[in-house]
Amino acid sequence: MTSLLALICLFTSLTLSLISTHAFATTVEHRSLGEVNSFLDGWKPVAIDGNQQISFPELMQRLQTRRVVFVGETHDRYDHHINQLLILRSLHRQNPKLGIGVEWFQQSFQPVLNHYLAGKISEDQLLKQTDYYNRWRYDFRMLRPILEYAKAHQLPVIALNAPAELTSKVGMYGLESLSKAERAQLPAQITPAEGSYLTKLRQVFADHQGHGQFENFAMVQRIWDETMAANIVRFLQTHDHTRMVVFAGSGHVSSKAAIPNDVSRRLPKVTKATIHSVDVRERLNDDVDYQLLTQFLSLPPTGKLGVWLVPAPQGVAIGKLVPNSAADKAGLHEGDKITSINGQLVSSVADLYNDLAKYKPGENIKLGIKSPDFKGQPPREVFYTLKLQ
Repeated sequence: MTSLLALICLFTSLTLSLISTHAFATTVEHRSLGEVNSFLDGWKPVAIDGNQQISFPELMQRLQTRRVVFVGETHDRYDHHINQLLILRSLHRQNPKLGIGVEWFQQSFQPVLNHYLAGKISEDQLLKQTDYYNRWRYDFRMLRPILEYAKAHQLPVIALNAPAELTSKVGMYGLESLSKAERAQLPAQITPAEGSYLTKLRQVFADHQGHGQFENFAMVQRIWDETMAANIVRFLQTHDHTRMVVFAGSGHVSSKAAIPNDVSRRLPKVTKATIHSVDVRERLNDDVDYQLLTQFLSLPPTGKLGVWLVPAPQGVAIGKLVPNSAADKAGLHEGDKITSINGQLVSSVADLYNDLAKYKPGENIKLGIKSPDFKGQPPREVFYTLKLQ
Protein backbone atom coordinates (compact mmCIF):
# COMPACT_ATOMS: atom_id res chain seq x y z
CA MET A 1 0.00 0.00 0.00
CA THR A 2 1.48 3.33 -0.96
CA SER A 3 0.92 6.53 0.94
CA LEU A 4 -1.59 7.69 -1.66
CA LEU A 5 -3.73 4.72 -0.74
CA ALA A 6 -3.31 4.84 3.01
CA LEU A 7 -6.58 6.67 3.59
CA ILE A 8 -8.42 3.57 2.40
CA CYS A 9 -7.40 2.04 5.74
CA LEU A 10 -9.65 4.53 7.48
CA PHE A 11 -12.68 3.05 5.75
CA THR A 12 -11.89 -0.64 6.18
CA SER A 13 -11.59 -3.02 9.09
CA LEU A 14 -8.32 -3.71 10.86
CA THR A 15 -6.34 -6.52 9.25
CA LEU A 16 -2.99 -8.14 9.86
CA SER A 17 -0.03 -6.26 8.39
CA LEU A 18 1.61 -8.45 5.77
CA ILE A 19 4.81 -8.06 3.76
CA SER A 20 4.16 -8.28 0.03
CA THR A 21 5.95 -11.03 -1.87
CA HIS A 22 7.20 -11.28 -5.41
CA ALA A 23 7.90 -14.28 -7.60
CA PHE A 24 11.44 -13.08 -8.32
CA ALA A 25 12.32 -11.65 -4.92
CA THR A 26 15.76 -12.22 -3.45
CA THR A 27 15.56 -12.92 0.27
CA VAL A 28 18.20 -11.26 2.42
CA GLU A 29 18.73 -11.06 6.15
CA HIS A 30 20.81 -8.37 7.84
CA ARG A 31 21.39 -9.07 11.51
CA SER A 32 23.50 -6.00 12.23
CA LEU A 33 24.35 -2.58 10.85
CA GLY A 34 27.75 -3.97 9.90
CA GLU A 35 26.11 -6.61 7.70
CA VAL A 36 23.94 -3.94 6.05
CA ASN A 37 26.98 -1.77 5.35
CA SER A 38 28.81 -4.70 3.80
CA PHE A 39 25.78 -5.39 1.61
CA LEU A 40 25.61 -1.73 0.55
CA ASP A 41 29.26 -1.82 -0.52
CA GLY A 42 28.25 -4.21 -3.30
CA TRP A 43 24.83 -2.69 -4.04
CA LYS A 44 25.31 -0.47 -7.10
CA PRO A 45 21.97 0.62 -8.57
CA VAL A 46 21.86 2.50 -11.86
CA ALA A 47 20.08 5.86 -12.02
CA ILE A 48 18.03 7.39 -14.84
CA ASP A 49 17.96 11.11 -15.58
CA GLY A 50 15.32 11.56 -18.28
CA ASN A 51 16.55 9.19 -21.00
CA GLN A 52 20.14 9.20 -19.75
CA GLN A 53 21.58 6.37 -17.67
CA ILE A 54 24.07 7.44 -15.02
CA SER A 55 26.05 5.59 -12.37
CA PHE A 56 25.23 5.88 -8.69
CA PRO A 57 28.42 7.90 -7.98
CA GLU A 58 27.43 10.32 -10.75
CA LEU A 59 23.96 10.65 -9.20
CA MET A 60 25.49 11.48 -5.84
CA GLN A 61 27.77 14.04 -7.46
CA ARG A 62 24.69 15.77 -8.90
CA LEU A 63 22.98 15.73 -5.52
CA GLN A 64 25.92 17.37 -3.80
CA THR A 65 24.53 20.88 -4.36
CA ARG A 66 20.96 20.02 -3.29
CA ARG A 67 19.99 21.00 0.24
CA VAL A 68 16.94 18.70 0.38
CA VAL A 69 16.83 15.27 -1.25
CA PHE A 70 13.45 13.51 -1.33
CA VAL A 71 13.60 9.73 -1.74
CA GLY A 72 10.27 8.03 -2.37
CA GLU A 73 9.39 4.52 -1.27
CA THR A 74 6.82 1.79 -1.58
CA HIS A 75 6.40 1.08 2.11
CA ASP A 76 6.67 -2.72 1.98
CA ARG A 77 9.64 -2.88 -0.42
CA TYR A 78 12.87 -3.62 1.45
CA ASP A 79 14.97 -2.75 -1.60
CA HIS A 80 13.44 0.75 -1.59
CA HIS A 81 14.55 1.21 2.01
CA ILE A 82 17.99 -0.19 1.18
CA ASN A 83 18.24 2.42 -1.58
CA GLN A 84 17.24 5.10 0.92
CA LEU A 85 20.00 4.01 3.27
CA LEU A 86 22.52 3.92 0.42
CA ILE A 87 21.65 7.53 -0.45
CA LEU A 88 21.67 8.53 3.22
CA ARG A 89 25.12 7.02 3.73
CA SER A 90 26.48 8.73 0.62
CA LEU A 91 25.04 12.13 1.56
CA HIS A 92 26.44 11.75 5.07
CA ARG A 93 29.88 11.02 3.67
CA GLN A 94 29.65 14.15 1.54
CA ASN A 95 28.71 16.30 4.54
CA PRO A 96 28.08 15.02 8.10
CA LYS A 97 25.67 17.91 8.81
CA LEU A 98 22.58 16.02 7.77
CA GLY A 99 19.07 15.52 9.12
CA ILE A 100 16.65 12.71 8.22
CA GLY A 101 12.94 13.36 7.81
CA VAL A 102 10.64 10.31 7.88
CA GLU A 103 6.96 9.75 7.25
CA TRP A 104 6.91 6.65 9.46
CA PHE A 105 6.43 8.48 12.77
CA GLN A 106 3.92 11.18 13.68
CA GLN A 107 5.13 14.56 14.89
CA SER A 108 3.75 14.21 18.42
CA PHE A 109 6.16 11.32 19.05
CA GLN A 110 9.33 13.31 18.34
CA PRO A 111 10.43 13.18 22.02
CA VAL A 112 10.16 9.38 21.98
CA LEU A 113 12.22 9.17 18.80
CA ASN A 114 14.83 11.48 20.35
CA HIS A 115 15.05 9.26 23.42
CA TYR A 116 15.61 6.18 21.26
CA LEU A 117 18.35 7.86 19.22
CA ALA A 118 20.04 9.00 22.45
CA GLY A 119 20.03 5.43 23.77
CA LYS A 120 17.63 6.24 26.61
CA ILE A 121 14.99 3.70 25.55
CA SER A 122 15.11 0.37 23.72
CA GLU A 123 13.71 -0.48 20.32
CA ASP A 124 10.76 -2.26 21.95
CA GLN A 125 10.02 0.86 23.96
CA LEU A 126 10.24 3.00 20.81
CA LEU A 127 7.70 0.81 19.04
CA LYS A 128 5.30 0.74 21.96
CA GLN A 129 5.58 4.41 22.90
CA THR A 130 5.07 5.58 19.30
CA ASP A 131 2.19 3.09 18.86
CA TYR A 132 4.06 1.99 15.75
CA TYR A 133 2.12 -1.18 14.93
CA ASN A 134 -1.21 0.61 15.14
CA ARG A 135 -0.19 3.79 13.32
CA TRP A 136 2.21 2.51 10.65
CA ARG A 137 2.05 -1.32 10.77
CA TYR A 138 4.74 -2.12 8.18
CA ASP A 139 7.47 -4.57 9.14
CA PHE A 140 9.85 -2.54 11.30
CA ARG A 141 12.80 -4.66 10.17
CA MET A 142 12.74 -2.72 6.88
CA LEU A 143 13.34 0.56 8.72
CA ARG A 144 15.69 -0.67 11.42
CA PRO A 145 18.96 -0.25 9.43
CA ILE A 146 18.18 3.42 8.69
CA LEU A 147 17.41 4.21 12.31
CA GLU A 148 20.45 2.25 13.51
CA TYR A 149 22.64 4.19 11.08
CA ALA A 150 21.21 7.47 12.39
CA LYS A 151 21.75 6.35 15.97
CA ALA A 152 25.33 5.22 15.32
CA HIS A 153 26.24 8.55 13.68
CA GLN A 154 24.17 10.77 15.99
CA LEU A 155 22.05 12.11 13.14
CA PRO A 156 18.70 13.75 13.96
CA VAL A 157 15.59 11.96 12.73
CA ILE A 158 12.50 14.14 12.39
CA ALA A 159 9.01 12.65 12.76
CA LEU A 160 7.18 14.40 9.93
CA ASN A 161 3.70 12.95 9.82
CA ALA A 162 0.39 14.40 11.03
CA PRO A 163 -1.42 12.81 14.01
CA ALA A 164 -3.59 9.90 12.91
CA GLU A 165 -6.39 10.97 15.24
CA LEU A 166 -6.78 14.16 13.21
CA THR A 167 -6.45 12.69 9.71
CA SER A 168 -8.90 9.93 10.61
CA LYS A 169 -11.44 12.50 11.80
CA VAL A 170 -10.98 14.62 8.67
CA GLY A 171 -11.30 11.53 6.48
CA MET A 172 -14.67 10.77 7.99
CA TYR A 173 -16.15 14.19 8.64
CA GLY A 174 -14.05 16.84 6.90
CA LEU A 175 -11.60 19.51 8.01
CA GLU A 176 -14.36 21.60 9.61
CA SER A 177 -15.01 18.80 12.12
CA LEU A 178 -11.74 19.56 13.97
CA SER A 179 -11.89 21.54 17.17
CA LYS A 180 -9.88 24.76 17.44
CA ALA A 181 -7.20 22.94 19.45
CA GLU A 182 -7.03 20.10 16.92
CA ARG A 183 -6.85 22.49 13.97
CA ALA A 184 -3.95 24.31 15.63
CA GLN A 185 -1.85 21.13 15.39
CA LEU A 186 -1.91 21.36 11.58
CA PRO A 187 -0.41 23.96 9.24
CA ALA A 188 -2.44 27.17 9.05
CA GLN A 189 -2.56 26.98 5.26
CA ILE A 190 -3.50 23.77 3.47
CA THR A 191 -3.64 24.36 -0.26
CA PRO A 192 -6.01 22.15 -2.26
CA ALA A 193 -4.73 19.59 -4.74
CA GLU A 194 -4.86 20.75 -8.35
CA GLY A 195 -3.85 19.84 -11.86
CA SER A 196 -2.32 16.43 -12.51
CA TYR A 197 -2.00 15.78 -8.78
CA LEU A 198 -5.75 16.17 -8.29
CA THR A 199 -6.35 13.92 -11.31
CA LYS A 200 -4.08 11.27 -9.80
CA LEU A 201 -5.95 11.39 -6.50
CA ARG A 202 -9.28 11.01 -8.27
CA GLN A 203 -7.97 7.97 -10.11
CA VAL A 204 -6.69 6.37 -6.91
CA PHE A 205 -10.01 6.98 -5.19
CA ALA A 206 -11.95 5.50 -8.12
CA ASP A 207 -9.66 2.49 -8.62
CA HIS A 208 -10.05 1.45 -5.00
CA GLN A 209 -13.77 2.15 -4.78
CA GLY A 210 -13.20 4.73 -2.07
CA HIS A 211 -15.95 5.17 0.49
CA GLY A 212 -17.03 8.52 1.88
CA GLN A 213 -16.42 11.83 0.14
CA PHE A 214 -13.55 12.31 -2.29
CA GLU A 215 -13.06 15.84 -0.95
CA ASN A 216 -12.22 14.43 2.49
CA PHE A 217 -9.86 11.87 0.93
CA ALA A 218 -8.01 14.60 -0.97
CA MET A 219 -7.92 16.85 2.10
CA VAL A 220 -6.26 14.14 4.18
CA GLN A 221 -3.67 13.67 1.45
CA ARG A 222 -2.94 17.38 1.50
CA ILE A 223 -2.79 17.45 5.31
CA TRP A 224 -0.11 14.78 5.15
CA ASP A 225 1.82 16.69 2.49
CA GLU A 226 1.54 20.08 4.15
CA THR A 227 2.35 18.82 7.65
CA MET A 228 5.45 17.00 6.48
CA ALA A 229 6.53 20.02 4.45
CA ALA A 230 6.04 22.35 7.42
CA ASN A 231 8.14 20.09 9.64
CA ILE A 232 10.88 19.91 6.99
CA VAL A 233 10.96 23.70 6.66
CA ARG A 234 11.06 24.13 10.44
CA PHE A 235 14.13 21.90 10.60
CA LEU A 236 15.87 23.70 7.73
CA GLN A 237 15.20 27.12 9.24
CA THR A 238 16.59 26.12 12.63
CA HIS A 239 19.65 24.33 11.16
CA ASP A 240 21.10 26.86 8.74
CA HIS A 241 24.02 24.85 7.40
CA THR A 242 22.45 21.38 7.53
CA ARG A 243 21.10 19.37 4.61
CA MET A 244 18.12 17.04 4.84
CA VAL A 245 17.15 13.74 3.25
CA VAL A 246 13.43 12.94 3.34
CA PHE A 247 11.95 9.44 3.20
CA ALA A 248 8.25 9.24 2.36
CA GLY A 249 5.83 7.30 0.20
CA SER A 250 6.24 7.83 -3.53
CA GLY A 251 2.81 9.45 -3.71
CA HIS A 252 4.14 12.28 -1.53
CA VAL A 253 7.34 12.78 -3.53
CA SER A 254 6.98 14.46 -6.91
CA SER A 255 9.06 17.09 -8.66
CA LYS A 256 5.88 19.02 -9.50
CA ALA A 257 3.53 18.53 -6.53
CA ALA A 258 3.06 17.23 -2.99
CA ILE A 259 5.75 17.71 -0.31
CA PRO A 260 8.55 19.13 -2.53
CA ASN A 261 6.20 21.74 -3.98
CA ASP A 262 4.92 22.66 -0.51
CA VAL A 263 8.49 23.07 0.74
CA SER A 264 9.37 25.32 -2.22
CA ARG A 265 6.30 27.46 -1.61
CA ARG A 266 7.57 28.15 1.90
CA LEU A 267 11.27 28.34 0.94
CA PRO A 268 11.40 29.49 -2.71
CA LYS A 269 15.21 29.45 -2.90
CA VAL A 270 15.74 25.98 -1.49
CA THR A 271 17.62 23.58 -3.78
CA LYS A 272 16.09 20.12 -3.95
CA ALA A 273 15.96 16.84 -5.88
CA THR A 274 13.42 14.01 -6.03
CA ILE A 275 14.18 10.31 -6.49
CA HIS A 276 12.04 7.19 -6.82
CA SER A 277 13.13 3.56 -6.76
CA VAL A 278 11.54 1.75 -9.70
CA ASP A 279 11.66 -1.65 -11.34
CA VAL A 280 13.12 -1.71 -14.85
CA ARG A 281 9.68 -2.21 -16.41
CA GLU A 282 8.35 0.84 -14.51
CA ARG A 283 10.91 3.37 -15.74
CA LEU A 284 10.21 6.54 -17.73
CA ASN A 285 8.23 8.04 -14.85
CA ASP A 286 8.56 11.80 -15.31
CA ASP A 287 7.18 12.73 -11.88
CA VAL A 288 10.67 12.87 -10.35
CA ASP A 289 14.12 14.17 -11.20
CA TYR A 290 15.85 10.79 -10.98
CA GLN A 291 14.84 7.16 -10.99
CA LEU A 292 16.88 4.48 -9.28
CA LEU A 293 16.53 1.09 -10.96
CA THR A 294 16.15 -1.62 -8.39
CA GLN A 295 15.57 -5.34 -7.94
CA PHE A 296 13.10 -6.84 -5.49
CA LEU A 297 14.52 -7.73 -2.09
CA SER A 298 12.48 -9.36 0.65
CA LEU A 299 13.16 -10.22 4.27
CA PRO A 300 12.77 -13.73 5.70
CA PRO A 301 9.19 -14.36 6.83
CA THR A 302 8.30 -14.02 10.48
CA GLY A 303 6.22 -16.58 12.33
CA LYS A 304 2.46 -16.49 11.84
CA LEU A 305 -0.32 -17.60 14.17
CA GLY A 306 -2.90 -17.79 11.41
CA VAL A 307 -5.62 -15.71 13.06
CA TRP A 308 -7.59 -12.54 12.49
CA LEU A 309 -7.32 -10.30 15.51
CA VAL A 310 -9.79 -7.97 17.17
CA PRO A 311 -9.13 -5.56 20.04
CA ALA A 312 -10.39 -6.70 23.43
CA PRO A 313 -10.52 -4.96 26.83
CA GLN A 314 -6.88 -4.71 27.96
CA GLY A 315 -5.76 -7.13 25.30
CA VAL A 316 -6.46 -8.78 21.97
CA ALA A 317 -8.79 -11.61 20.98
CA ILE A 318 -9.03 -14.08 18.13
CA GLY A 319 -11.77 -12.95 15.78
CA LYS A 320 -11.34 -15.76 13.27
CA LEU A 321 -9.08 -18.78 12.85
CA VAL A 322 -7.44 -19.67 9.55
CA PRO A 323 -8.13 -23.40 8.92
CA ASN A 324 -5.09 -25.65 9.57
CA SER A 325 -3.07 -22.71 10.86
CA ALA A 326 -0.72 -22.90 13.83
CA ALA A 327 -3.42 -21.60 16.15
CA ASP A 328 -6.04 -23.95 14.74
CA LYS A 329 -3.78 -27.00 15.09
CA ALA A 330 -2.96 -26.04 18.68
CA GLY A 331 -6.66 -26.06 19.61
CA LEU A 332 -7.33 -22.34 20.03
CA HIS A 333 -10.83 -20.99 19.46
CA GLU A 334 -12.49 -17.89 18.11
CA GLY A 335 -13.07 -15.52 21.01
CA ASP A 336 -10.00 -16.65 22.94
CA LYS A 337 -8.11 -13.74 24.47
CA ILE A 338 -4.31 -13.78 24.00
CA THR A 339 -2.63 -12.68 27.21
CA SER A 340 1.08 -13.47 26.76
CA ILE A 341 3.80 -14.80 24.44
CA ASN A 342 6.64 -16.67 26.15
CA GLY A 343 5.90 -14.84 29.37
CA GLN A 344 5.68 -11.38 27.78
CA LEU A 345 2.35 -9.73 28.53
CA VAL A 346 0.18 -8.88 25.52
CA SER A 347 -2.11 -5.92 26.17
CA SER A 348 -2.82 -4.78 22.59
CA VAL A 349 -2.68 -5.81 18.95
CA ALA A 350 0.49 -3.73 18.66
CA ASP A 351 2.13 -5.76 21.46
CA LEU A 352 1.31 -8.97 19.62
CA TYR A 353 2.75 -7.71 16.31
CA ASN A 354 5.90 -6.55 18.07
CA ASP A 355 6.41 -9.85 19.87
CA LEU A 356 5.65 -12.10 16.88
CA ALA A 357 8.15 -10.21 14.72
CA LYS A 358 10.94 -11.74 16.81
CA TYR A 359 10.11 -15.33 15.82
CA LYS A 360 10.52 -17.31 12.62
CA PRO A 361 8.36 -20.02 11.05
CA GLY A 362 8.92 -23.37 12.71
CA GLU A 363 9.79 -21.92 16.12
CA ASN A 364 7.74 -22.88 19.15
CA ILE A 365 6.11 -20.29 21.37
CA LYS A 366 4.05 -20.58 24.53
CA LEU A 367 0.83 -18.63 24.24
CA GLY A 368 -1.18 -17.56 27.27
CA ILE A 369 -4.93 -17.75 26.59
CA LYS A 370 -8.08 -16.84 28.47
CA SER A 371 -11.14 -18.53 27.05
CA PRO A 372 -14.57 -16.93 27.45
CA ASP A 373 -16.07 -20.26 28.57
CA PHE A 374 -14.57 -22.61 31.12
CA LYS A 375 -17.70 -24.70 31.80
CA GLY A 376 -19.28 -22.02 33.92
CA GLN A 377 -16.05 -21.20 35.77
CA PRO A 378 -14.42 -17.73 35.73
CA PRO A 379 -11.94 -17.30 32.86
CA ARG A 380 -8.46 -18.53 33.72
CA GLU A 381 -5.17 -18.41 31.86
CA VAL A 382 -4.04 -21.60 30.18
CA PHE A 383 -0.96 -22.08 28.02
CA TYR A 384 -0.65 -23.57 24.56
CA THR A 385 2.56 -24.45 22.74
CA LEU A 386 2.38 -23.53 19.07
CA LYS A 387 4.73 -24.14 16.16
CA LEU A 388 4.58 -20.96 14.12
CA GLN A 389 3.98 -21.17 10.41
